[in-house]
Amino acid sequence: MVKLVEIEDDAVFDDDSQYTTDEEESESIASLSDKEGEESDSDFEDDDFEETFLERVQALKDIIPVEKRRAISSAFSNISYWGTFGIHLAGKLGWVFTTSALLVVFPLALETDRDKMMQQWESEQAGGIPGGQQQPMIGGMPPGVAGSPPGLVA
Repeated sequence: MVKLVEIEDDAVFDDDSQYTTDEEESESIASLSDKEGEESDSDFEDDDFEETFLERVQALKDIIPVEKRRAISSAFSNISYWGTFGIHLAGKLGWVFTTSALLVVFPLALETDRDKMMQQWESEQAGGIPGGQQQPMIGGMPPGVAGSPPGLVA
């Protein structure tokens, strides 16, 4: 806490004595202005008392009323709860959609591609036959075809 001390109007605190008069004050101010020219960056530094950020936040406890602190704490708690809930929900939904895609959509895409390859192979086979008549097969396969259709394993 801060301790207040009343100082008389005609006296100012000085290093040499406890109080000085206005005449001594002007002399001390002149000597201080000479010292300030030599010291440039140390004007705002206080080596005796260094306050940390945590101490400053703790000091706000005295400044902010209890009701306001409870409201701020409640708001922060609600935001952190819903944020955590949202992150967990997004993770679970991501897992469901990813596994569904791997188990359903990926095999479906493979089968669709295999069906397209079969249709293409059948159209290539039928494309060489004029009028829809089949040519006689030699050795069980139509002429010009070597092997089995793509995608089928014997």
